[in-house]
Amino acid sequence: MTDKTQPAGKSVEEGNVAFPQRWNSLTEDGDYREVSFLMGDSESGPMARVLSFPPGRESVRANGRAYSHHHRTDTFRIALASHSRQTRVSGHWFGHGSFVLRGANDVYVESLEGGHGALLLLVSADRRGYHPVYSDRDRAEAEATLDESASVVFGDEQPHFHEHDDDTASAVAATFADLNSKRPELYGDLHDQTNWHRMSDGSDVAMVLMGDPSSGTLVEMTQWPGGASEPAKSASQTDRFWLMTGGSCSIGDRLYHEGDFRFLPAGTVDPEIVRGDSGSTEVVVTADRARWMESVCAQDQDARATELLRLVEQPHQALLLG
Repeated sequence: MTDKTQPAGKSVEEGNVAFPQRWNSLTEDGDYREVSFLMGDSESGPMARVLSFPPGRESVRANGRAYSHHHRTDTFRIALASHSRQTRVSGHWFGHGSFVLRGANDVYVESLEGGHGALLLLVSADRRGYHPVYSDRDRAEAEATLDESASVVFGDEQPHFHEHDDDTASAVAATFADLNSKRPELYGDLHDQTNWHRMSDGSDVAMVLMGDPSSGTLVEMTQWPGGASEPAKSASQTDRFWLMTGGSCSIGDRLYHEGDFRFLPAGTVDPEIVRGDSGSTEVVVTADRARWMESVCAQDQDARATELLRLVEQPHQALLLG
């Protein structure tokens, strides 16, 4: 769909994670599919990708082996399918709502062991570091898969990929947990709101900061109570990706359910949002938190946004100070 409030060249895009048939295929047989949204800065902005692996597939790699690798960017991923044991990351099995935040250059092992299939949201804070970096013994395969996937994901707008681990700008923090500065990683679950922050409107919120210390990516996870509403907002100053992982809500005159997502480019005007009787669980990826923070400061009539800003300010300042 196209929204008349959008600037030229970008429009609102919508879909549901359960219907990947029209997404890009990254394998010859078409069974591994993904839809990617390039956000923020055209060279260094983040990516939000939904990845679909059907049952029977046991690895993202053609040879079927689990592999150790790292990314030259901070990453955040959530399992979205309903079943357990979708993917295993360094010994941790992921079921619906399981997530992990990982700092750049942190080596880990991932597999789809068991072949049950997987559906994942993967956020890369800097698109220049999204591609996995394998060990030396897998260098040839790494180069081949980069050539194969980059054109599918980026088209003609491929960035200059990071060539060295030191190229990355990494700054990771969370509002609901303290991270080890030597190896920043955090495992959690959307169904467990322990240490999340209760807002004045009754919602529970957890925020993740990643990427560039001053203008990196912001991920907001929210558990909304039944009937909760948000008033219409003015145009956003940065790109956003919105995903509902549970429950329902109405945005304007349209009803949204579990698995629905929206890509909202800068300039989008949000109508009123009203949650269903059972509430909802939502994830919002904001491309540039500096622009978001500036816009909140300019709109002090939005009480909830002001609360979110106060929640983010302390870890944001800590990242700036290094």
